[in-house]
Amino acid sequence: MNAPIWKNKSEPSPRQNLWNYILTAVVSAAVGAGTTWLITSQRSKSEFHPLPLSPPATAFNATPDVSGLSAGDAAVVLGNFTYDHQRWSEAIRQYEQAIASGIDTADVRTDLGNALRFSGQPDKALEQYTIAQRINPQHENSLFNQISLFTEVLHEPARAIPLCQQFIRRFPTSDKLPAVQQQLARIKNVGDSNPLPDIQSRTTLSEWLKEQRKTKP
Repeated sequence: MNAPIWKNKSEPSPRQNLWNYILTAVVSAAVGAGTTWLITSQRSKSEFHPLPLSPPATAFNATPDVSGLSAGDAAVVLGNFTYDHQRWSEAIRQYEQAIASGIDTADVRTDLGNALRFSGQPDKALEQYTIAQRINPQHENSLFNQISLFTEVLHEPARAIPLCQQFIRRFPTSDKLPAVQQQLARIKNVGDSNPLPDIQSRTTLSEWLKEQRKTKP
């Protein structure tokens, strides 16, 4: 993000200098907040991410022009836009519209599940992740998100064990594999007074996901 360039036609007065200093400080804070948001909440291609700590720097971007798209494609674009802006109810509506229009993919189902999860509907989120896996068994994010949902939201870690084992078996080259292995070890060592070593200082799936950059178009 480029900082704004302040242009003056003449040498600023002391009062102008003071206001410029204040404005620069405000802009710097905003840039810092945007950077924090990018680190903590980047929408990945159907990947679960924790709730943002602050609004995105692009929160006031204009709604995308979808006039040239089909109804299904337009709904996906608008779903992604509202998802990025944390408007979960609208994102849910758009993703459901996309599915009704024939864009029924594992990615859309998983993003719908994420939006449901963020809006406090974890059971419905799980249903969407399950459908995504049925549509495409090779869709690793929907399986990964189920593990996170059971361990961090539903607090049913025992149900995550077979999912972790499936993930390890089915996706041995995934970049998420270390996080899944660590989560499985934690579940099996509940009550152990010696905490397990963190992988690169990441202590939960959510913390690991905070560092992931979203790449969804």
